[in-house]
Amino acid sequence: MSPNAIARSAVNARMRAAVCLLAGSVGILLGGEPVRKGPPAAEASAVFDPGHIRAVQLYEKEEESDPTVLFAVRRLGANTVVTHSSPDQATARAVAAARLFYIAWMSTEDVARAATDADYADRLRAVQSLSGVYFEDDSAPEGYASPQTQESAYEALRSLFPGVLVLHPTRLDPIASDPTYLDLYFRPQFTDLVTPYFYPVGTTVIGTFTENDPWEALLESLLRAMARRMPPGKGVLPVLQGFEQVGFPLHRRFPERQSEVYARVWPANENAAVFAWGSPMPPLIGLGYRPNLRRGVCDLFAGLSSTPLLCRSTPIVRRHDQP
Repeated sequence: MSPNAIARSAVNARMRAAVCLLAGSVGILLGGEPVRKGPPAAEASAVFDPGHIRAVQLYEKEEESDPTVLFAVRRLGANTVVTHSSPDQATARAVAAARLFYIAWMSTEDVARAATDADYADRLRAVQSLSGVYFEDDSAPEGYASPQTQESAYEALRSLFPGVLVLHPTRLDPIASDPTYLDLYFRPQFTDLVTPYFYPVGTTVIGTFTENDPWEALLESLLRAMARRMPPGKGVLPVLQGFEQVGFPLHRRFPERQSEVYARVWPANENAAVFAWGSPMPPLIGLGYRPNLRRGVCDLFAGLSSTPLLCRSTPIVRRHDQP
C-alpha cells in the first residue's frame, strides 16, 4: 500500500523525501463530478467489508487526522483510509467522523514490542474503530521480510487485534530480476489479502516509463507470476499509483487502466487502494493536488460497486500548489 515497502524504488524514495516537505495552510475548493456507479460515501456501510475496499493512502502524519483531508478523500468515493503510523485513537476518531474505515501501519519492531510491553499493547488494543493493520519489516531490505518474520508478525497481530484485517504488502518489481524472489519470500498465508504494489509510470527500478509506454504488459507479467503461487480463492488488495512524477504527466484514465490490468488476473476483485494523497512539492505530486488523478480515482471507485455515487473531486489548496 504504499508504505515503508517502497523505499528502494527510485520513484518511491523520492516520494518519501517529497512528502516530508508538505506544509502550509489548508482550505477547500468544492467541485463536482456527474453521478456514477458506486455507493455514496455518505451512506457507506457501517460494517467493514474486506471484499469491497476503496482506500486512499495518507503518508504524511499531519494528514491522518485532518478533517479537511479526510472529507476530501471521502468525496472521491473512498470508504477507507490507510495511514503510515501505528494505531492511534485521535486518528481513529477523526477517520470515523469522516465516515471512513481505518487501516493503520506497524513495523515488525512495534509488533515485537507489543509482545513484551503490556502497557504499549493495552494502548494499541484501546484504539476504537480499527479495521486493519499492515506490517513491514523495518530491519530487512524492502520486500525481503523472511518467512519466519512474516509468520511471527502475522500471528502476533491476529492475537493483538482479534477480527481485524492483517496485511503484509508484496513488492512486485524484484520478480522481474530475481527468479527466486517469490519462492523465497512470498508467503500469501501470512496476509489476509495479498497486497501487491508496483508504480509503473515514472522512474522505477525496472526502467523509466511514460503513460504511453507498454507498462501494462510488464505489470500483468509480474502479477501472473505471483498469482500462480497463490491458493485458489485468496483475495487481493491492489495498490495503485496515485501520484505523478514531474515530467511524466498522467491522464484521468490512468487509475482505471491500472485496475484493468489487475482485473485480467483477478476478474472478481472489487478492492483497490491508491497511493497516495501525497505532497504538493516536486518531483512527485500526490493525487490530492492533481485534478486528473482525483477525477480518475473517482471513476475507479465508482466502477467498483453497483449503486449510485455522487463522485466529487475536492482539491486541497495550499500556497505552493502546482498548476
